[in-house]
Formats: sequence, C-alpha cells, structure tokens
Amino acid sequence: MSTRTGALVLAGGLLLALVQQQLLLRRPPRLESLAVAPASSGPAALDLRFSRPMQNASVARDSRLYPPLPHQWLGDGNPLRLLLGSGQTVAEPLRLEVAGQDRRGLALAPQRWRWDPRPRLLAVVALAGGEQVQLLGHDGRWRPLSPIWPAIPTLTPLGNGSALAFAASDSAGRQSLWRLPLRQHNLNGGRRDGASAPLREPEIGRLERLSEQPLVFAHLSSNRRGDLLVQAGSQVLAGTSTTLLRRDGGRMAMPQTSSGPMQLLSEGSGVVVPQLEGLSLQALPGQPPRRQLLPGSRDLLGFCPVGGRALLRRHWPDFRRSLELVEPGQAPRQLWLGDEALLAAACDRGGERVWVLVSAGLERPRLELLALERSGRVAGRRSLTGWELEPGTGLQFDPTSRQLLLALRRQGANSPRVADAARPALIDGRSLDLKLLGRPVRQVQWLTAG
Repeated sequence: MSTRTGALVLAGGLLLALVQQQLLLRRPPRLESLAVAPASSGPAALDLRFSRPMQNASVARDSRLYPPLPHQWLGDGNPLRLLLGSGQTVAEPLRLEVAGQDRRGLALAPQRWRWDPRPRLLAVVALAGGEQVQLLGHDGRWRPLSPIWPAIPTLTPLGNGSALAFAASDSAGRQSLWRLPLRQHNLNGGRRDGASAPLREPEIGRLERLSEQPLVFAHLSSNRRGDLLVQAGSQVLAGTSTTLLRRDGGRMAMPQTSSGPMQLLSEGSGVVVPQLEGLSLQALPGQPPRRQLLPGSRDLLGFCPVGGRALLRRHWPDFRRSLELVEPGQAPRQLWLGDEALLAAACDRGGERVWVLVSAGLERPRLELLALERSGRVAGRRSLTGWELEPGTGLQFDPTSRQLLLALRRQGANSPRVADAARPALIDGRSLDLKLLGRPVRQVQWLTAG
C-alpha cells in the first residue's frame, strides 16, 4: 500500500511539473530590464534583457522609436542593444515602444518607455556673496545645489551621474571636500498598463563631507563606473594623500606617487599617473599589477567615448606643442603641431573628429577653435577674438547634442566682479556656431544622464 501511494505521489509530482512546464512555455515573453548602455556604444544606446530569446527581426519590425531617428538592433535573441545611427542629434526626450515575438512565436506585451539621454549643465556660479554649485535643467531653470562658499575651486561630477564632488574654500583659504548624491529620472516606463512614467529633474540627496582635516588643495577625478579619486594635501599632515572612493562605498589608499594630477581611466580599469619620465598607465588596487610608460613631456587633455582612446598634449624642447591621439596597442598619432598655446581638446567617438582650442600671441592672445579630422586635416576653424578661456577650465563634447561646452570671459576682464565673470558657451560641433548663456560662472561641466 505504501509503495502504491509513493508511486502515485511521484506520478502526481511529475504530472504537476509537466503542467507547470507547459504553462511556462505558453507564457508570453517579458522585458526583464532596460538599462543605459556603456557610453562607448554611442549616444542614447539602451540594453534590453528579456525572459527568453527574441526574434530580432520581429523586435526591429514591431518596436517604434519617436522621434523616428535611424537606429538598429544588435544581439542574438537576448540580450539586445538599441543603437542610434552614427552622427544623430538628440534634441528632445525619446519615446520607445518595445514589441516583438520570441522564438516560439509568442508576442511580447508592448511596453512604452521614455528616455532622455541629454546631459545637464553643471556650473560653479559666481554670486555677489561667493560661489555656488548650480544645475541647469532641461526646463531651462537654474537650481542651486550647494550652500554659498567664498570659493569652489574644484568641481567633478561622477562619471555615472550619481553624484558630484567638489572642494569649497572658506575665507581663510582652507578647503573642505564634499559629495552630493543625485538621483536621476531619465529613463522611465514598463508600468503594468504599458504606459511610461513622466521624466523629472534630478533629486538632490544629503550633502556629505568627505574630508576630516582642512585641506590646502584637492584634485578630483572620476570614471564612468562612478569611482572617485581624491588627491589632497592637508594642513595638518605633511605631504599628499591619494584615495580611491569606490562606488560601492569602499575606500582604498593609492600607493602610486605622481608628479601631477592623476586621472582615472574612463572605463574604470586603471589610472594615468604623471611621472618625471613620462605618463604611466597603472592598474587600480585589487587588479593584476601592470605598468605602461609613455616617455616624454606629455599631459592628458581628455578621453574619447570609445574606451582606451585619449588626447595628449606634448611639449617639445623648442617650445612647440603637439596634440596626439593615443589608441590601444598603437604609437601616439600626431594630429596637430604648432607654436600656439594648446589650451584644451575634445573628441567624438574614437577620434573621428577632434576639436582643439589654441591661443596665439602674448599681449592680446587670439583664441581659435580648430576642428580636425582623424588624419589631422583641418576641417573647420572658428575665431574667438575678444574672448579667453576661463583659467583652469577645459573643453567638453556632448555626443547627444553634438555640442562643445566651455567657459569664456571677455579678454582683459580679470577683476573679481561678478559682471566680469565668464559665461557658459555652447559651440555646435559641425557648424562651430557659438551660443553664450547669461549665467556668470567660474566652471562648467556636463552632468551625464545616469
């Protein structure tokens, strides 16, 4: 009797498992996650993961993107990646309707998502009472993010857009280091009714102090993962300390010694260390040790969106400067060489287009922006006569709007008055047309849409 009962129980269990299996097979596929793809994939790229492999052709046929920008779907069933066509400009939030069939022919319940990949403008704003960090939202309004300090000499948004870090100075010149978390709402959707939730401006978290002792100086660097590198000199302790603040909250002392500001690699695998004999690429703590040295008098101007590519400024014994594009496994490629001062540079994708800011002359320097092709040929130039670059700032490129961002002040206007402060300047990457914003600033940065 017990043997028969056991057999019936076993058979019932097998039958139940078979029924459950059939029910699962008949269930329609689900979109399990939709996330922002790495920046190296291009502007506005999205990664989609489903509950089972999809028919690529049906997803491409049945899904809709508004505005209808040229795009393509990459992958083999699951996951899939949505990529915009090369050179597209995103001028407004995107709407994506995801639909299609899995490989059994079962249809995915359509879902609607809204995605705004455009960065926001982050600035240290000059005020009558000092300086303050402010954010320019997509609604055109400036929002204060920090208290007002006598000065804010350093501002660095984290590469994943989750926070910003800055150093603030008191009236005696003593610096303190702060971190402000930001919660962004640039990707919404996937509700049960199929509708997409509205997009909102970032939520501001609680201001956190990162330094315990007063500082003499602080240099900050971040990567796309959201790690933060802090080089600081304390008024209490002699020398300079370098600390890596990981995105997961961990804190690690960096053993490297440098002759200048260190920069985290944008993809997060290492750090660029200036040394007397040249630029050194070294691994971060916890990774297999490695060290690559590029000899010569060089300094880093910036990274390209495609991983491993960077722009370097080289100083020659005859006082000329050159701009070099560095790619993995290849010797530096010289793009420009001249007697002018090479102030800043930025690049698109893997260096297909590079913009260079140069200055010629001593008494009244002439500022000029050059657009270079990958071969080094000058594809365009824009004279910025009567303007000068705000000291300590650079040139940044936004691939979604294809705009360059910099801070320009009237030539000779070096007084501390707010009226003489620099202004944010947006330059179209194709036409090189200039647009000045009215807010007086000391620094400007793009805040990545996280």
